[in-house]
Amino acid sequence: MSAEQDNSVSPADDRYQPLIVDDAIESTSQCDRSITDSTYHPALRSARIERIRLSARIAALERALEASERRRQAIVDQYERLLAEQMDTTDSSPCDSPSQSQSVLTWLFDR
Repeated sequence: MSAEQDNSVSPADDRYQPLIVDDAIESTSQCDRSITDSTYHPALRSARIERIRLSARIAALERALEASERRRQAIVDQYERLLAEQMDTTDSSPCDSPSQSQSVLTWLFDR
């Protein structure tokens, strides 16, 4: 039997045969390929950079908003404590006017 008629595949030929993979791995490699391709195309690369920059900016704004909300809540808590202390010390005296309570709140926010 001649080598031309032999249909068997030698180990050296195996390395040139395409690998058969399942769909999950194939779709992942397609995704990786599209990410790689986008880094080489200038328009896609700049769009990707812009998305990353905007995502970072959104994250920074969310952190700033959370910090602002915590500060505001701390001010409200402090105001409520001061108001409760003031009410405890002045239970026997006539009621304070709303303008005095407002001035305490203004003082807290101006700090």
